[in-house]
Amino acid sequence: MSFLKIVLFSLCCNLVRATNTYNAAIVDVSSPDINTGKYASLIREAGERDVDVLVLPTPRNVASETEFDSCINELDNYDEIMKAVSDAAKDARIYVVAQLLERYSCQNREELIRSSVVFDRNGAVISVYRKPVNSGSRCNTTSSKMGHFTTDFGVTFGVLMEDDIILTNVKEVNGIKNFIVSSSSEATFVFAKHFSTFWAYTNNINLIIDNGKFIGNIDVPKFSNNLIVAEFESYGSSDISKTLTITPPTSYFIGDMSQYIIRPLNLEASTKGYTETVCQGNICCQFYVKTNSIGAKQQDVTYGLVVFDGVQNLGNSNIGVQTCSVVACAGLYKRSCFVGSEKNNTNIIFDNILIKGNFSNGNTAHFPTILTTAQSVMNKENFRFTPLNKNTKYVTAELYNTENVLSFGIFGRDYSKDYQTSEFGSINNTSIINELSDYISSDNVQEFFDYLWIRLRVLIFVVSIYVLEMM
Repeated sequence: MSFLKIVLFSLCCNLVRATNTYNAAIVDVSSPDINTGKYASLIREAGERDVDVLVLPTPRNVASETEFDSCINELDNYDEIMKAVSDAAKDARIYVVAQLLERYSCQNREELIRSSVVFDRNGAVISVYRKPVNSGSRCNTTSSKMGHFTTDFGVTFGVLMEDDIILTNVKEVNGIKNFIVSSSSEATFVFAKHFSTFWAYTNNINLIIDNGKFIGNIDVPKFSNNLIVAEFESYGSSDISKTLTITPPTSYFIGDMSQYIIRPLNLEASTKGYTETVCQGNICCQFYVKTNSIGAKQQDVTYGLVVFDGVQNLGNSNIGVQTCSVVACAGLYKRSCFVGSEKNNTNIIFDNILIKGNFSNGNTAHFPTILTTAQSVMNKENFRFTPLNKNTKYVTAELYNTENVLSFGIFGRDYSKDYQTSEFGSINNTSIINELSDYISSDNVQEFFDYLWIRLRVLIFVVSIYVLEMM
């Protein structure tokens, strides 16, 4: 009798687990011959692997106006692709999510639209989320900031595009713990391609990204021909199991950081523990840095203590941002500072980095940001992040015993400062005035006069020599 109870208990446990998990598949995008013509065969392969949801890759990225126009002219097979995917999803009995490119007539011109289309097990379209490829387009192609659908295995998925992760207020997530994200070719911030990792970590969310990436509470992904398959816990990740897996960037950000406050990090002082407070606008960031070893070789990078409080551009949107970070720099001046190292390591081991900032509260959200030159796993042993709550006045991030750090810090979104450019290019004047005021009152003015004085000293020296010779 006891044996029967054990068997029944085991069956019940397995049944409960089965209802709390699902299998998702993405396509290995490293394969050079993946295209829309192979969608049907990929769907059939996923069906044979008992996959519940397959996310197909975006057929192509449009990076230039020339390519944009030619793509519109050649795009005549949208209906054919839709039918092929629908038939294959029905035959394989799986959910399929595909981001397809579609022609769209808007304001007396043709526009290229990214359409994230969801097919159910019967091949029916149950959700469509559209957005223009051209970020400057004025087409109103969708009535919401995200798509969503609910499956027959009891999981509700949100459907986003990559830039939505930064744009969308986390309050609009509405308890959804599983998201499907379509990637885009637009690079916006230094960590834009990695931000989905930080977003998922902070909100305990599973992400399935069409560029071949899983994030969240999953078993070890399994490779099968052209597919990568993983089993997800449907309720998202738990605080106990949360880890951050950081992959090196494929390219480094080189852009104008003239509106940032950047203080050089005193590496020599940091061997004994180094503290500094840096402010801009309404935010002050307290930094404590201690290096266990800076290596025997000359450093190929310096580090800067970076603070920003203002508005940054994202396509045709301008978003409120606050950030505190320790950033690897290739130069001393902010216009030559970029995240990156010419070598595969920085020869610096950080024993401890502690960052604390008085970030704005209210309509805001805060995330950790980490970039390294080698793949790294961050967990409770070497990383801590504490957002604002009723018991704290600061957002804090702490890193222990880590090397090859390119960037570590806190990224804050202030949604109350967001605004969009209008059809005629006019923008929120109050935001511009505030941004200009911050710029004028910041260290940029001091940097300008320092630069001017360096130039004038040379001129004064030459003139002095000339005058002495004439006397």
